[in-house]
Amino acid sequence: MSGLYLEDFHVGRQFATEPVSLSEDEIVAFAEKYDPQPIHVDKTAAAASIYGGLIASGFQTVAVGAGQWLRTGLQEGTGMGGPGLRDIRWLAPVRPGDELHTIVEIAEARPSRSKPDRGLVHFTYTMRNEAGIVATFTAIIMVRRRPDAA
Repeated sequence: MSGLYLEDFHVGRQFATEPVSLSEDEIVAFAEKYDPQPIHVDKTAAAASIYGGLIASGFQTVAVGAGQWLRTGLQEGTGMGGPGLRDIRWLAPVRPGDELHTIVEIAEARPSRSKPDRGLVHFTYTMRNEAGIVATFTAIIMVRRRPDAA
C-alpha cells in the first residue's frame, strides 16, 4: 500500500494535484453521454447562451477534480469508497483548453464509531482555472487506519 492512512490526514493539511486541461472533444463526448444540454454539446447554441460558448458539464468538472486527486496515489490501497459528496458549487464555467488546478484540503478526519479498522475523511476540493475558482465540493471517503491503530 502506498496510500496514506487515516492518521496521516490532519485537519488543514493541503495537497496540490497535477493540472488537467479538457479539450472541446472531451467536453462534448462527456456531455453527449451524461449531460446532453446544448451549452455542453452544441457550439452554436452555446454561443447564443448566457455563457457565450461551449462549457464543460459541472458533473465533468467534479469528476476531473476527483480524478486529479486519485492520480496522486495518496489513497491507493487505503481509500475504501465513501458515502457521498456535499456542498457542490459550480462558480464559473470551464471552457475548452482551461487548465484546471485542484487543491484538496482535509476538513475533518475521525475514526469510525462502529468499525475500528477505518475512519471518515472530509476532503474539500477547490478547483481553479486561469481566471479563478470554478468549483468547490467536499467528498466524504472511508480511509483505512494503520493496523496498529485499530
